[in-house]
Amino acid sequence: MTAVTQHSSKSLNHRLFAVTLFAKAALGVLQMATAAAIFAGAAERLPALTQWLFRAELVENPNDFLATRAMSLVGVIPTSDMSFYTTYFLAHGGLHIAIVVALLYGAAWAHRAAVFVLWSFVIYQLFEWLTVGGVVTCHGTLIQL
Repeated sequence: MTAVTQHSSKSLNHRLFAVTLFAKAALGVLQMATAAAIFAGAAERLPALTQWLFRAELVENPNDFLATRAMSLVGVIPTSDMSFYTTYFLAHGGLHIAIVVALLYGAAWAHRAAVFVLWSFVIYQLFEWLTVGGVVTCHGTLIQL
């Protein structure tokens, strides 16, 4: 491998690393915004908003896949106690942002911490999937996507 090829390979890897860091930070911000929206009561207004968004499509085609799926999913969102979801999204988003900041500052432990967090989440999701048997759960309700 020549020096030019090796340099361009490192440059590409660095760009990919930067793009994934940006995506991870954007996801963290989105999750924290989701926590804020849930805290502000967006879950109670979501069914009406979804119905308003898909009203025209459902009139035109009552069997539209996207519209009927969205309406069925929004129907199972719990609206009573959303403190778990607020805490979950806030903590998960904060964790994403903290890992990105640590990686950007070059903290030696940040790479291992990022991998550990990823694997912990994967193991948790596998445990949930194996014990509940579904893709997503909301307060014990099985949702088949």
